[in-house]
Amino acid sequence: MLAEKYLIEIKDELREFHKNLLKANEIILTALKDCDTSEFDEAKVYVNNSILKADEIDNLIIKSLALYSPEARDLRRLVAYLKTTSELLRASTNTRSFIKGFLSVCNLIEKDMIDEYLIPLQEATLKCLKLTYEMLDIEDVDELNDKFEEVIVEEHKTDDLYDAIEEELLKNNQGDYGTLNKVLKTVRKMEKIADRTIEIANLLMFYKLGGNLHNA
Repeated sequence: MLAEKYLIEIKDELREFHKNLLKANEIILTALKDCDTSEFDEAKVYVNNSILKADEIDNLIIKSLALYSPEARDLRRLVAYLKTTSELLRASTNTRSFIKGFLSVCNLIEKDMIDEYLIPLQEATLKCLKLTYEMLDIEDVDELNDKFEEVIVEEHKTDDLYDAIEEELLKNNQGDYGTLNKVLKTVRKMEKIADRTIEIANLLMFYKLGGNLHNA
């Protein structure tokens, strides 16, 4: 039987990984308002070692599977944690890519567009990250379902806001399609972070409630 202390250790490492991603995106939200390079550099620090962190968690999970014979629920839990680590790594990569891309295009985006669309998009993304972080410690079925539905609502907001940004940029484009593509590619990285939270929420629901994976 898998000892609870190993499950707790893995969960603590996963929580720290998620918290660093959350912190990076909190800093990004404040940095968006003034295109502050130093704040973006600070945000990047929290996701710079994400590959090493993911490897550490994966190794802990694989070691636990090799040494013990987990029962059904613990096995679901380890599988969910393994896949969640992968999603957090992808979200961290998207975060680094957004930072790098935005610093090269921030002067090309009108401040009104940042205020009206980009900041709300990041706020919704951040809300998704906070909700999934909270879901790690929730066991109550009703509360889990409520959080899951909130993640879906916020993720759909990011889709709508990205579409609005794309429409606005296309409407105001003066034929500089290279710049347009560069801006949209950067903004898309932010929207993809929210996409990853849907997968994380789905995995946590699967582990905690069993049955089939939920669909967003």
